[in-house]
Parts: sequence; C-alpha cells; structure tokens
Amino acid sequence: MLSTLKEPTVATLTVQTLLKGPVEVAEDQLTTFVTPLLGFPQLKRWLFYQTQAGPTYWIQSVEDPKVGFCVLAPFQAGLDPDIELGSEDVGDIGAKDVSDIDVFTMVVLDKDPSQRRTNLRAPILVCRNTRMAKQVVLQDTRLPIKFFLRDLKPIGR
Repeated sequence: MLSTLKEPTVATLTVQTLLKGPVEVAEDQLTTFVTPLLGFPQLKRWLFYQTQAGPTYWIQSVEDPKVGFCVLAPFQAGLDPDIELGSEDVGDIGAKDVSDIDVFTMVVLDKDPSQRRTNLRAPILVCRNTRMAKQVVLQDTRLPIKFFLRDLKPIGR
C-alpha cells in the first residue's frame, strides 16, 4: 500500500498585540527569555514583530496583552556600539558565538519626537537558532543609557 508522507504540523497560537490586534503565529516564532526582562519577572514569552521595514521592532508579551515595547536593532539602524558580551551571556541563550545573536535596545517613545531615545547599555540578546533571549546590563560607561534617536545618522552618509 502506498501512502503519502504528512508534513509535520507546527503548533500555532493567537497573540493579542497592542498595534496589530490578534496575530496568529507559529510557536517556534516566539522568543523565550531565559531571564525575564528587567521589571517584568512573570513574563517569559514574547513575540518580536515589525509594522514596517527598518530597524524598529515591537515586542509583545504573550502572557500579558497589555505589555509591549518598541525596540531598536541598533546595528540595522547604523549604530555600531562597542558591545562586549561575556561567554556566559552568549551561552545562556544557546548561541554558539556572537554571530548567532540579534541585538535590540528598548526605545522610549516620548511624546516629543526629539526626546525619543534608546538605552545602549542594557541590550536584549536574541539567539537566532534557539529563539532564547536575555537582557544584559553592561558596565561600559561609554555606552549611553539615553541615546537620542535624533542623533542617528542615515546609513551610507
């Protein structure tokens, strides 16, 4: 008897987002924080998504639909912060090395656009392969806690 192979099914769930409303996503597209985001110890699973192309992303808590944040991919934005990661931080998220890590920084969306800023000293590290993440607080005082987005230079100039 001849039978056809069935493709494995991927578990999906609906995540209620602040900006896009309910979004159906595959479980393997969610990011799990191995240590919670600072100030949110009960929230472990997050959806990273974009509303438009560019270096700005949104992260939405899966456990609490009222909690979401704007984040910046600083390297995509043209910044080159000298972020030094410890091997423990890399290992905690299951990355083989830093080339397997995406870096994001929290953005403060002030009502005054000139006051919008990001914290380069507390980046979020996401392993591309494992989808595990953690936020680290770096001791390097050269990295500003308040980097104003108005100071971003367009890439290529």
